[in-house]
This record gives sequence, structure tokens and C-alpha cells, in this order.
Amino acid sequence: MEELLRTKKKGISPVSKKEVEVPLTFVVDIREELEDGIHFIIHPAHENGETLDFIAIGNEIRPL
Repeated sequence: MEELLRTKKKGISPVSKKEVEVPLTFVVDIREELEDGIHFIIHPAHENGETLDFIAIGNEIRPL
């Protein structure tokens, strides 16, 4: 997950008008409520990219 969250894209700075790297924005989408937690995904918003699946159990997050 850390690698995905560190992903950057190239964009144009509105101030300098130069190309810069900016962090991606992500969507967190709840898929379903399970007996033992909440299944959710993280995916880059408006970008092609990897989608990661997780389950949240209390304050703990585990990959599915």
C-alpha cells in the first residue's frame, strides 16, 4: 500500500508553469460489510492504476 500511496504523476504547476510531480488522489470504496469487518478498495482517482483490496477489523487493516 505504501508504494501505491507514494505514486506521483506529472502535472503543470499553475505558478511556475513548469512540469512537476504531484501525488495521486485516491478513492476508498466500501465493497461490502462482512461478519468480521468491512471490505474496501483503494484505487487512484481518475487514473489507470493498481487497485488494492483490504478488510478493516476495528482499527486493524489487512490485505485481502
